[in-house]
Amino acid sequence: MIAWLSFLVSVIPFLELRFAIPLTMLSNPDISPLTIFATCVLLNLLAIPIAYLLLDSIVPPMRRRMKIVDMIFRYSVKRARKYQNLSLIGLALLVSVPFPLTGAYTGMLIAYVGGFDRKLASIAIAFGVIIAGLTIWLLATIGVSFIQGITPT
Repeated sequence: MIAWLSFLVSVIPFLELRFAIPLTMLSNPDISPLTIFATCVLLNLLAIPIAYLLLDSIVPPMRRRMKIVDMIFRYSVKRARKYQNLSLIGLALLVSVPFPLTGAYTGMLIAYVGGFDRKLASIAIAFGVIIAGLTIWLLATIGVSFIQGITPT
């Protein structure tokens, strides 16, 4: 059961798929890589409604009560404004880049700040998450195979 907790990294901002897929592959060698991919991607897609909930309902009252939350939010919005003129394809491509700070949460912040249509932005971000998941899954599969090949069993 505890081994399955590595899947939950998929919903943690900044870590998301980029960390969850390799971690889960290494900590759960008995689970099919395809199952790992599908589970991590589906969990990371939960970031879309979670981000809407945070941005609409939870962050505004926290900003009023906690100065640090307000500072972090203003800093994040300032950084996201650089990308608010992206097209939906650009948003999907940004989310699909498998680097930190380019995942679903960042995509949602950009869509929120840029005033994107929520349904269309959610679809674009979902495509980006799937592409990022495939990229990380392929790289992690190759890496784990390589590591297993060079270590004695």
